[in-house]
Amino acid sequence: MHLGETAEDAVRREVREETGVDYEIERLAVVHENFFDNDSGLLRGLVCHELALFYLMKPRGRRDCDAYNFTEVGKEYMEWLPIDRLAEHKVFPSFLGEYLAEMPEEIKHIVERDY
Repeated sequence: MHLGETAEDAVRREVREETGVDYEIERLAVVHENFFDNDSGLLRGLVCHELALFYLMKPRGRRDCDAYNFTEVGKEYMEWLPIDRLAEHKVFPSFLGEYLAEMPEEIKHIVERDY
């Protein structure tokens, strides 16, 4: 997030930058709190508390180019998948595949402790 940017503005901007598609936020879906020991980088050896917001979104437009169907970004790959195929892939965070298969109407608050 940029200073002064709301979470919703940040997620719309990031999704546009990564996919080339404008998206509309439907609703906040999950608040995820993750407590973990950091084993790399500047926070190595520290216990961390990460707070993430997950939104359900709908596309509002088309891709700028077809390259976004399967794109290599550094060492990561992005591919659009139907929800029923998520079980074939390793999804992060791990609860996300199950959540999307169920798609509850209420906002979920998920807390994980990995230390």
